[in-house]
Amino acid sequence: MFKGGDVLIFIRKASPADIPRIKEILLKVNLSTDIEDYIDNFMVMEIDGSIVATAGLEVYQDTAILRSVAVMPEFQHQNLGDGLVRAMINFADRRNIRKLFLFTQTARGFFEKIGFKPISRESIDEKCKASKQYRGICPVFSSVMELDVKNSLIIYIVDRKNRRLFLC
Repeated sequence: MFKGGDVLIFIRKASPADIPRIKEILLKVNLSTDIEDYIDNFMVMEIDGSIVATAGLEVYQDTAILRSVAVMPEFQHQNLGDGLVRAMINFADRRNIRKLFLFTQTARGFFEKIGFKPISRESIDEKCKASKQYRGICPVFSSVMELDVKNSLIIYIVDRKNRRLFLC
């Protein structure tokens, strides 16, 4: 259980070999495990070499659905999810995605702190309406949220001498 201290936290692009562990994490937090078609747009967070969190994108041209944001229960409430979502925003920008959308039943406040704004389900970009997330995986009572990627980029400052990374 991470509570700060001397550990190595690493965020990286997921690989097909990570699928079993990602699915295990998603099952722990009751999220869909339908990820194989999207693994190229997933990232994982490792603590001391063990995957403890994940997030992914379903890309639809210049928009995407942020999905499967999950942190193992014993690592929750330590700002790890925040760092992972901010990394996903930068990941989206590098793929020329201008808007991110998401569906959530339980984490609206978490995503609002990062900058996502609630919208009506009907307001989601037309390209994203073809997604499984929109058409059925996410219940109609889920909150739908949107983020303008370019206005939400995070600046990273690396302090190599003290081996620290700061998010601004």
